[in-house]
Amino acid sequence: METRLILDRYRPLAKLASGGFADVILAFDTRMQRKAALKRLPFPRDRSGKPWTPVGLSEAQTAAMLNHPSIVTVYEWDTDNDEAFIIMEYLEGISLAELLDEGPLDPDEAAAVVAAVSGALMFAHENGVLHLDIKPENILVTLDGRIKVTDFGVAALSTSSGHQPTLGGTLGYMPLEQLKNGSVDERTDVWGFASLVFELLAGENPLKSDSIEGAILKAGVIDIPVPTEFDPDLPSDLDDIFSAALSPHAEDRYPNVSVFAARLLPHLGDPNRGHESLAAHARRITEAASQDDPALTPGLWDRIAPHFSPIARVLDGAIGGWLAYLGLTAIGSPPLATTIGVTLAALALAFWRPRSRRSISFAIMFLAPVLATVYLALAMPVLLGYAFRPLKATLLSALAATLTLFASVVSGHQGPWVLADIRRLLDPFAKNDLPAALSLIFDDFASLVIIASWAATALITSLACAPASRAGALTGIALATLFLSSGYISAGLVADAWGIYDGWTPDAFLPHIGASLILMLLVTAAGPPVRAEPD
Repeated sequence: METRLILDRYRPLAKLASGGFADVILAFDTRMQRKAALKRLPFPRDRSGKPWTPVGLSEAQTAAMLNHPSIVTVYEWDTDNDEAFIIMEYLEGISLAELLDEGPLDPDEAAAVVAAVSGALMFAHENGVLHLDIKPENILVTLDGRIKVTDFGVAALSTSSGHQPTLGGTLGYMPLEQLKNGSVDERTDVWGFASLVFELLAGENPLKSDSIEGAILKAGVIDIPVPTEFDPDLPSDLDDIFSAALSPHAEDRYPNVSVFAARLLPHLGDPNRGHESLAAHARRITEAASQDDPALTPGLWDRIAPHFSPIARVLDGAIGGWLAYLGLTAIGSPPLATTIGVTLAALALAFWRPRSRRSISFAIMFLAPVLATVYLALAMPVLLGYAFRPLKATLLSALAATLTLFASVVSGHQGPWVLADIRRLLDPFAKNDLPAALSLIFDDFASLVIIASWAATALITSLACAPASRAGALTGIALATLFLSSGYISAGLVADAWGIYDGWTPDAFLPHIGASLILMLLVTAAGPPVRAEPD
């Protein structure tokens, strides 16, 4: 499941669920390095087709941010132009809906669910929040048997977003007042909770319907069924309890879920044994469903991204120090060479602070001369476009091109300046004509063409990599290869026509671009682009 990063941060891995007005997506948080569940809710649109922010969004946000052991933790709430996103903890496990596909729960398991869900609902009600959509899909069971309620506030959001009242809940779990879009209170959740528990014990929900009219008929006109009609082995006392909880008239129901749970639990089993049993079911079903599905695994670059920064800081310090040392060797040369050398040394020293650096941008840029020693200099503008947004990638690539030219020239190479001798670079005093090298880089038109082609290549790659997918990266690499080749061919033709450098033909760079292309294909195969966070 490859697509662009959500909110410039979350890489989608798989779709977990799809509902009437919202999808739940499993995503990888590239900043916090953890999986998260994202519920995305499209905003309604006006007559012209433009999305509008619904009334009641702040109330729904408050409802979603409840903090309770039996409520799914919400990390963040955010919006873009036409969608709201609820970013929640990802819990490995199953929903009660998956468990009910295998039949009703035993009394111990039902007791565990009743105790946990009633506690979550009471906490929400004490904080002024109704759930309004209690159903098996919204109750999760983790691999260690914990029970968590999710989707607080989503029903409120759907109603305030202009959806039909039925989308504010689910048919079969909505009492008469909710179906008729009337006034709701805690007793509305009592009815929905009772409908859920009925299904847990009986194995089915006789109140479900395919239409609002049918749901109204079952919830308010015909006699409400009782659990023993479906399972005669259930305690007969449960019939009266459910008759009260599922009354069509709110005033005849239990005043809150706590009272309902207190009436119910003595007729069920042991919650502790129930948690153990539910954990076993969750592990069994999860293992059978997943089978180590690779779609649920973050890409290589996502997994190693946290380790980029320490490595980059060391590289930043080593190469920055070397550039400062090399630049200072220009002191005593002609004025232009001295000025450029001292400027280079000052810039390098300014970034030679590996302990305090937070950005890896310049460290990656300083990698350019290193790549030039192993025939991979031309991968640099593509790598920068792969990792950074357009403006930063363009600027860093122009600076990297200048550093590569400098490293190539001072180590004794001529055009097309894509190779550097590591032995000469480590000994900057060894037969280096630094003033001539600096003059060659900054006075020659061919070198300016190369710098411009690197910057343009990084820009093109970055734009193509914006979706943060392998397909976009491959497109960017193809375009970058064509553009970079054109730039070097142009520079080679200029040099050849002007007779500047002996032996520089337009194809002199081809082995280097071939090696760089192979490297970028391997980088892309390892995972889609990971865009660095803003510095």
